[in-house]
Amino acid sequence: MANRFAGKTALVAGGTGGLGRAVSLAFLNEGAKVLVTYRSEKEFSALKGAAGVDSNSLNGLQVDVTNPMEVTGLVEKVGALDILVNAVGAYSGGTPLWETDPETFEKMMSLNVRSGFI
Repeated sequence: MANRFAGKTALVAGGTGGLGRAVSLAFLNEGAKVLVTYRSEKEFSALKGAAGVDSNSLNGLQVDVTNPMEVTGLVEKVGALDILVNAVGAYSGGTPLWETDPETFEKMMSLNVRSGFI
């Protein structure tokens, strides 16, 4: 462990998904304190387990990052940060855009675009 981020606090929005999990574990491995947002308690528990000895430097908040009120609450709780990573996103592949139903399109826009805006 190089501890390049010792003494730093990182917020990884979407920290339990595929990319977010890898980023969260990398920051922990480098000595950062990491806070992640998540939607699934099961995924957060799995991340805690994967963090091993670094799990004491990992905290999570269950937040719907597409909801402005919840994001405002998150910002108020978190306070000062050194690092912010937005790893929120989802993908519904396999269907051409012109065949995608409006509900799926709205979900993808909300998770991949709106969440970053909020």
